[in-house]
Amino acid sequence: MSKPKKTKGEYKLSKNALQRVNLGQAFAEYDKVLKGNRSIFVKTPAIEAALDSTKSKCFFVGRRGTGKTAMTFYLSDQLRSALLLQPQTFNAYGLPVDPEELRDATQRHFRSLVACFKRALLDEVLQEWIANDTVAFGDARSFSMEKNYLVEMDFDLRMLSFVDKVFTELHKPQERDWLRELKRGEALGGDMALMHNHKSREVVILIDRIDEAWDGSNTAVYFLMALMHACVELSSNYEFIRPLLFVRENIFERVKQIDNEYARLETCVVSLNWTEELLVELVERRLQANLNPKPAIGDTWDYFFENMDGVSSRSMVFQYCQQRPRDILTYCSLAIESALAATRSLVAIEDLQEARKRFSESRLKDLGDEYSENYPQLQLVLNCFHGLGTEFAVPGIESFIQKLLIGNEVRRLCEAWIFNYTTPQRFIQLLYSIGFWGIRRRDNTIQYRSVGTVAAPPPAIEQSTHVVVHPSYRHSLDLPERVVTDLDKDLDLQQEGLILDIPEAFQFNDYFEEVNRLLESLDSIPMGHDGQKEYETLVGRMIELCFFRSLTNVEAQERDIEGRVIRDWIASNRASDGFWELVRSRYQATQIVWECKNYEDLTPSVFHQMGYYLNNTIGHFGLVCFRGSDVETHYYGHLKRLADKDGKYVLLLTERDVKVFLRQARNGKVKESHIQEIYDRTVRKIS
Repeated sequence: MSKPKKTKGEYKLSKNALQRVNLGQAFAEYDKVLKGNRSIFVKTPAIEAALDSTKSKCFFVGRRGTGKTAMTFYLSDQLRSALLLQPQTFNAYGLPVDPEELRDATQRHFRSLVACFKRALLDEVLQEWIANDTVAFGDARSFSMEKNYLVEMDFDLRMLSFVDKVFTELHKPQERDWLRELKRGEALGGDMALMHNHKSREVVILIDRIDEAWDGSNTAVYFLMALMHACVELSSNYEFIRPLLFVRENIFERVKQIDNEYARLETCVVSLNWTEELLVELVERRLQANLNPKPAIGDTWDYFFENMDGVSSRSMVFQYCQQRPRDILTYCSLAIESALAATRSLVAIEDLQEARKRFSESRLKDLGDEYSENYPQLQLVLNCFHGLGTEFAVPGIESFIQKLLIGNEVRRLCEAWIFNYTTPQRFIQLLYSIGFWGIRRRDNTIQYRSVGTVAAPPPAIEQSTHVVVHPSYRHSLDLPERVVTDLDKDLDLQQEGLILDIPEAFQFNDYFEEVNRLLESLDSIPMGHDGQKEYETLVGRMIELCFFRSLTNVEAQERDIEGRVIRDWIASNRASDGFWELVRSRYQATQIVWECKNYEDLTPSVFHQMGYYLNNTIGHFGLVCFRGSDVETHYYGHLKRLADKDGKYVLLLTERDVKVFLRQARNGKVKESHIQEIYDRTVRKIS
């Protein structure tokens, strides 16, 4: 084992230093280490671009785990006037908009949607100015006209109200009222510009986590397109507002494919690329966060990680991981856990080797989840590589595709996209673009795709091309070190392993058929008393199909021991991590109560009812599913009273939320991000 060379007065690590290490959470939204701790942030080129208002950069694009949300924490702390916005409005359910009318970015329907986003974002700045006593509603006529929207609505409700009004007027024979609605935003921007010249300051709006409200539809893409155009136009026309949008690469790519005016956006894009040097600094800053005094940045790694003759711990980590913060932090955290379990004072080479299997399994699941909206059930295709080999020649890929399409499951569950990638060249490009494999160059080196949206073009694909599965996926797929040039005609692709995560009571095909049936039947259930029983049954099935990893023993119409209290559904909370574990520990919620209301509007009695259901025995957390499209502002008043008086927290799930859970299950998405976002939004509203 080799250690850093020592000089006189050199830093010496204490024996229990490894036990004090806290690398934090790989998901920034759950990471307490990031909150208010400037010293652990690494200043990347993307952060520099965000801080420099002269560069006119609006969009910060990267794959999942490249640090978008962490950037918003840093910028919120650094910038004097920054607002964090997490919009949920990326659909047009119940609104007078035909989604296909929004396809052309030059036509009046799309321009109307852009105007709605611009006005809604201007209102965010106006609200901030008024809260800080910078301006008053009476300072301009346009300000007073926005008062009701600011006092009674949040961004999402405001946006929906604007869309409803503008498109209702657009579809009328007379255009005068439509034009009047469009010009309200222009008048507001003009008055705010005059005020900015006198006494107000620039406000930076950090728009993040839009994928939490993303349903994968074309409508969602059109809404995001409109938001992006609104950001560019506001930044270029006004000095007092600077919207910065943080968006996942796979979502951004869909906009890029559809938007016929993308040229207006492309110069405003920043790619979240990371170098090995920046990632090492990221880990080192977290390693030394709890130490005092601290070793120097650049030396810290070698105090915590063992290096053996001919074996570099850094090389082991960076050759195994893709170059993004989440991968590096996850792998290092698993290795540190292994070292602590073996009572070692530093991370040994065998700890890095031990962590590989667990890390590989989590990365493969995460890959299927990340691209589930673009390629539903992608994980089913990835799982078919199980046991084949680490490297493929083009004939081997041709043989693999032929066998893949024989399987009924792949043909049926992946039919929305798989038939567009049945040639070896297209199939290679697809799996290269998502980072599953790299392409071997003529000089025998391997080129993997970078994690940023601005990536070097892949090498040319020829008949002699070989592709190599990325090391981070090999252990989970049990891939032997061999080149696959052909597959035996009698070989069946294996469906073993790790990512086909469904309830035990279901066969694979039956599970997805049931999810699709629920999605299709929800809209046909009549609201009110006549459809109440059918709606309750659907919600119960949704709980079983979408939350089976954490909630078990789901029972219907449960009475208490005295035969009085009836809860529509109650489920046992067996979670050991994630959102439901947080609920269990924070609210002592060993049982989760679900109440179903087959109505658009909720009455005060619903909240009294939920308060009565929750108690010290089952816990202080419950959910109400109802048929409305939005959570009205006054509902939060009822939720706040429950929380303040008895410490009881209730989440409200709209019809759209139920559809999101079902779509995620259909696409094979296993994360709890959507319900976590509903919880976060509720806590912010009632705090």
